Amino acid sequence: HDRVASPPSLQLVSVAPLASPLPQVSAMPAMKRPAAASGVASAAKKGRRTADPDLAKYDSIAAVVRDADGYPSGIKAMLASAVKVSLAAPRDLRHGFAESMVAMMEEVLKSVEASVRQKVAELELKVGESDQEKAVREAAVDSTTASCAVLTEALEGAKAKLTAANEEHAKAKAALQAAEAAQKSGDEALHAAADRKAQLEAVSTGDFALVKETTSPKLLKAFLKAVQGFGFDAHLVKAAESTFAKAAGDKGMFDGLVVTELDAAFAAALAAVGEELASGEPAKAERAASVEAARAEAAAKAEVEQALKAKLCETQAVLSAAVGAKKAAEKAAKDFGPEMKKASADLAAADKELAERLAVLATFEVLAARTMPPPPEPEAPPAEESPAEEKAEGEAPPVEAPPVEGDAVMAEATA
Repeated sequence: HDRVASPPSLQLVSVAPLASPLPQVSAMPAMKRPAAASGVASAAKKGRRTADPDLAKYDSIAAVVRDADGYPSGIKAMLASAVKVSLAAPRDLRHGFAESMVAMMEEVLKSVEASVRQKVAELELKVGESDQEKAVREAAVDSTTASCAVLTEALEGAKAKLTAANEEHAKAKAALQAAEAAQKSGDEALHAAADRKAQLEAVSTGDFALVKETTSPKLLKAFLKAVQGFGFDAHLVKAAESTFAKAAGDKGMFDGLVVTELDAAFAAALAAVGEELASGEPAKAERAASVEAARAEAAAKAEVEQALKAKLCETQAVLSAAVGAKKAAEKAAKDFGPEMKKASADLAAADKELAERLAVLATFEVLAARTMPPPPEPEAPPAEESPAEEKAEGEAPPVEAPPVEGDAVMAEATA
């Protein structure tokens, strides 16, 4: 600090003797500090307590650092708290640790600037391409509307095809049921004929042969019961009962005729049932083939029906998705205006934010790069006075004033 020279009022001047000498002054009494000197000391003290004019700048830098994204909160808090202490000192007087803190602050501030610039660029692109985006959304509405129309028509067609397939499948199942019923009925008749043939053969070679040779009421009773189911002539069966009840020696010509007629009846019955069985086999195979064909037809119709059901479900799902896409496209087209309005407002806000961040960064760069100002030029020495001016007529040479009270304070304040 420059020392403040004692004001001229603090110097005393001695006067040369006049015609009538004045009383000799042996000593000057102590003088109080002049008001001007007191004011200088007070101003110096006040200067020490003057607030740093850069406080608001430090606060703005710290606020940006605290709000930066992508850095741990602890690091940001540390850097924000170190802004003032690191930037208050000029660069050439800054401690190495403070200089490293300043470097980290610069990195954070520049990352904030880059982030805001990116946001501005994205919003500018979005606003700049608004016409294309509007056309794209309107085209999406048209496209999805057309797709829904096509799929709706396809769905109606799939429903019609499925209805027809249901009817065809029902007919095929009815045909299968009819074929199975015919097979069951025809096969039951054939089975009955085979059973009847077996019974005829068993009675013909069994009970009938025995009753011809012996007289046994028990055998005769069993024989008569068996032949009643063969459809023989009732008179012949009645005559057979009488004939086979007689002993062999008691039988006459009529009894022999009864036996002959019974042999012919068995032969005719066996021949008829044999013919029935022979003619029934092809019919049986035909009925079996009809059942297999009807079963295959029904299976084919069922497969077609299932495929059409799956196709209908698929078409319904695709149509449902298309309807959802159409609704989304219509909503996007409806929201375009508000979105663009918001994007424009966001862009204006981002531009403002970018300007603010750039201003803070510029302030930071100025504070970070400033150095200690050069010392002021020394004051020029006062011009020497001419001898004539030094000793004017009737004046004595100036006498150095003794120290006054308060000079030590003034020197301390201006040091």
